[in-house]
Amino acid sequence: MDTTRTDDAVCSQERTDRYSKAEQELFSLIALTSRFKRELAVRLHGQLTPGYLPVLGLILRTERIAQSEICEKLLIDKATLSRMVSKLEQLDLIVREVNAEDRRAFDLLPTEHAKSRWRSGFEQWRGELRSRMTNWEDADLDTLVDLLGRLNSEIQTI
Repeated sequence: MDTTRTDDAVCSQERTDRYSKAEQELFSLIALTSRFKRELAVRLHGQLTPGYLPVLGLILRTERIAQSEICEKLLIDKATLSRMVSKLEQLDLIVREVNAEDRRAFDLLPTEHAKSRWRSGFEQWRGELRSRMTNWEDADLDTLVDLLGRLNSEIQTI
């Protein structure tokens, strides 16, 4: 009796089951991340929606960035970004400054208010996350970091 086909089918089904479990866990993580983004947006300002966070986060990380760079990095069209920038300015989260090299362009900078709110929002989340992982072994944390890094690298190539 040829067991190769049966073994291949079982291995294939086991692998398919593993993919399904991994996908379920990844989708759960995405859902939890979406919830966190909604909560962070509200903490930053009650009128802010999660869609603003990538723009504001990029401005906060770079400290100064041209609008054209944001469009390029986040794949946002100029009109959409312009509306977002106006709203973020209105909420005192960013300021526009004329670009020193190209006086026709503007750079976006975070306000101290935005820095403070962002930092406090992340510190609270970071503290909650770390408190849930205090009993994890160092090796488990290292494995998580390695696997997430590999997954991020693979996803970037899609």
